[in-house]
Amino acid sequence: MKILTQNLKNGNTKIYEVPSPANTSKKIQVINHFSLISTGTESSIVNFGKVSWLGKVRQQPDKVKDVVNKLKSSGVVETFNAIKNKLDSPMVMGYSSVGRVKNDNNKFNIKKGTRIFTNSPHQEEALVDYNMCIKIPDNVDDKSACFGAMGGIAMQSIKCVPKDAKTIAIIGLGLLGQITLRVLLAMGFKCIVYDLDDKKIRLAEKYGAIGAYKNNLLEIVHENTKGLGADCTIIAAASNSSQIINNATKFTKRKGKIVSSGVVGLNLIRDNFFKKQIGLVVSNSSGDKNHKGEGSSYENIKHFFQLISSKKIKVLDLISEETSFTDVDNIYSFPDESLFFSKIIKYNYEEIIENNTMTKDYKKSQKLNIGLIGTGNFATSTLIPLISKSKDGEVYSLLGREGLPLYSAQKKFKINTITTNESDFLKNIEAVFISTPHETHYDFLNRYIDYALPIWVEKPLVISIEELILITNKMLSNEQIYAVGFNRSFAPWTKVAKKIINGKKSDIKMTINAGELPSEHWLLNKKKCGGRILGECCHFIDLSLTLLSHTTLKTVKCISRDYHYQDTGEYILSFEDGSTVSINYTHKLPPSLPKEKISVVLSDNKLVNNNWRKFSSNKIFDFNFIKKGKGHKEAINEFFNRIKSDKYLSKSEINAISFSTFVSIKLQAMRFGESLDFSNLFNDEILSNQLDL
Repeated sequence: MKILTQNLKNGNTKIYEVPSPANTSKKIQVINHFSLISTGTESSIVNFGKVSWLGKVRQQPDKVKDVVNKLKSSGVVETFNAIKNKLDSPMVMGYSSVGRVKNDNNKFNIKKGTRIFTNSPHQEEALVDYNMCIKIPDNVDDKSACFGAMGGIAMQSIKCVPKDAKTIAIIGLGLLGQITLRVLLAMGFKCIVYDLDDKKIRLAEKYGAIGAYKNNLLEIVHENTKGLGADCTIIAAASNSSQIINNATKFTKRKGKIVSSGVVGLNLIRDNFFKKQIGLVVSNSSGDKNHKGEGSSYENIKHFFQLISSKKIKVLDLISEETSFTDVDNIYSFPDESLFFSKIIKYNYEEIIENNTMTKDYKKSQKLNIGLIGTGNFATSTLIPLISKSKDGEVYSLLGREGLPLYSAQKKFKINTITTNESDFLKNIEAVFISTPHETHYDFLNRYIDYALPIWVEKPLVISIEELILITNKMLSNEQIYAVGFNRSFAPWTKVAKKIINGKKSDIKMTINAGELPSEHWLLNKKKCGGRILGECCHFIDLSLTLLSHTTLKTVKCISRDYHYQDTGEYILSFEDGSTVSINYTHKLPPSLPKEKISVVLSDNKLVNNNWRKFSSNKIFDFNFIKKGKGHKEAINEFFNRIKSDKYLSKSEINAISFSTFVSIKLQAMRFGESLDFSNLFNDEILSNQLDL
């Protein structure tokens, strides 16, 4: 299938032929008929790509701070690679499409051929969340339905209007402003409108708005509100200037409200708001996309369609031009006309040829053919390059749900087969790497063990005790090679430190500057992915058990815990020989500080690991002969060596993997002040449930 992309480095627009999306019950497959291009949102992205590096820096000053902090914490090479990967990756465009369901979906009770609106990018076929699939009323045409996303944004901003409001001022009469106006008028509000462009004001007046021209906005508002001011002002403009929102306080009434649905500067003049007690709301796009209830995108867009269906509003005149994928050079060319609001892309949906697999004849070496599942950042930035650079393996086949990441990886790393079809993926591979969301690990492991392939799974192994019991039993019942991506336990520094510890009592301190994640980050969704301690801090739990493998974990105490905000914590692990490990996995340190610092205090020595790049010891003047790195390469090479020598994991090795996962699951559930005795806990909950093999 074809997909429209944008290159952020140079602003080039390209259409790629990529594998069709996977057939999965968890999402809805859609064949697109039309999609909407907003001349505001998307053209700003295109223009950003076309400006110079200096121009990008000027437009994104906050990102510059992030880069400086990453330079301090991670170094030049890692920072450069992260920026390069971001800018080199083609970006999908679009968020407002109409199409028909491709296959029956029994899970969501949606039939093949159902006409729906989705937030699909500009592509021939899409895989979308059920919550963003809105059935289109029969008497609403496809082109009108394409405005669903803009209608949802308008509806969400209108929900912020005070209940007793009657007069609304609208600032900015681009596509969003025009749609917002029409919805408000249909709902019975009096609307006073303003834009720098007089033609846009005159168009709004045709639909019943009261126009304010030039500098007479304040006068017009006062004339129509008996001097009180607008009950609410909706700012649908796009500008970096904060003058728009500060000026809005002049014509918004005392204790009124200003709602920003566009993107404007928010450097507020406090006195303007303070003197009149004006409220400010930044509207949340089209609403919450994670459900279909009150306040959701689904609810807002459905209501918008009802207004179109009942003939209370119309939007077809806001389509300025129709285009297609055959005219790629002009898709993002917008005439300099004031009333040019949008384009729609028409798809030749009857001619789309489904193709889930794309092959190239790249690899003819004697290396192991590796199949990798997952196309996320870690897979493409770390796993694939390291596997391909190793002397024993190369990524031969790549499995994912979406076509573009697969295409990008194939082009960059010369991968023979990219596919969204599992049967095609399995052909000719000799080992599999699983680099998918944490909650999928159990299902993939459980399925792929049956194929008798060596399996590497990125941490964590699984995310619950129930899954751990089942998967441990299955691993024990098969003579196979398994590995979990605890790379730090294989790092050169770890091997040296373990040799120096050599069974001696040790006090180890690990400080992990994990940073703050956005509230919507998947790692903070504990119900879905298991949690941040289990998913990330598990690295340091496993490292602790590796460094002190000569002794046994006895107790763990939770010293501090942020469970609800950032899911971080501090733990003290105590061992039978008197050794201790303090793990402080925290979000509270400045981002400019190193990400990881580990110290090992012995009776006669002290080892320090500063972010896996600088090392020191009291006994060795220059300890930096140790190779830098977090052990990714070494862990992968160890996995390949076991495959080459058919060295299956022993029962004790499988139980060690299981125990590390068990400890991480338990620490995830701990609260501040709680202690756990591990003396018999693993035996009681896991070993006692093992099958007698």
